[in-house]
Amino acid sequence: VLDLGSGRGIDCFLAAKMVGPTGRVIGVDMTDSMLELAHQNKAKLGLTNVEFRKGEIEALPVESDSVDVIISNCVINL
Repeated sequence: VLDLGSGRGIDCFLAAKMVGPTGRVIGVDMTDSMLELAHQNKAKLGLTNVEFRKGEIEALPVESDSVDVIISNCVINL
């Protein structure tokens, strides 16, 4: 699962529960402050199948054909 504009990671964490331990979730956000909060939240939850990357939607830091599902919720910095 790829979450565009992942913010604090809330949707990533919900997706992580859905995909289970064999799946993975990648959250992409362009702001350092949101990525820091996401990393803190991930640590609190102890999740190992979620990662966060800095990037913009126009130039995603993800290889083509590497995800099955893309989600995006409340992205306002388009």
